[in-house]
Amino acid sequence: MNRNYAGSQAKLANRLAFPGGHDLQKFPRTLSINAERDNMRASGDAFVSELSSYGVDVQRHVLQGTRHAFLNRPDNDAFSKAVALIAEWTLRK
Repeated sequence: MNRNYAGSQAKLANRLAFPGGHDLQKFPRTLSINAERDNMRASGDAFVSELSSYGVDVQRHVLQGTRHAFLNRPDNDAFSKAVALIAEWTLRK
């Protein structure tokens, strides 16, 4: 899946496509919102840990009972919760 996103095997090493595994000291503050029941959640959790180890201001949330792509379903309660978290985080200085 990552290769499909990047476009080629060689581009997987590009820190702009996949910043994990690179120097993250100057990475901007980050909001991570993961679905509890998402097969990709582990990679999101690993990236949050990596950002934290570099001292990046990172806020992590796992929305209970949610599945992948919940932001594609605006009629879902998790959508509203995530949008509220994003708005709150965006307004935080």
